[in-house]
Amino acid sequence: MNLGWLNADIVQAFGVALATVIGAITARQAGQVRQLQARVTELEGQDLTDADRYSTLVRLVRQFQRQRDDLAVVVGRKDPTVKVPDAPPIPDWLIGDL
Repeated sequence: MNLGWLNADIVQAFGVALATVIGAITARQAGQVRQLQARVTELEGQDLTDADRYSTLVRLVRQFQRQRDDLAVVVGRKDPTVKVPDAPPIPDWLIGDL
């Protein structure tokens, strides 16, 4: 078989060009991977911060409820006719964590 256009120089040039394209794509993907890894690290840190904030929120709500109950007892002892306001409703998504 005689392929005049397919000689060693053309095959070598094609191979170099292909290797260059693959190298460029690989370098670009490596940069994207680094960016994504940095973003994942940032989001993991944010997740921990959000979890800490959520836990703090739950503790604060519990403290407010205990304070309200304590105030109701104190007010009830002083004047039994005084009606203590009802506690605000707790969302269903928060009840599971109480």
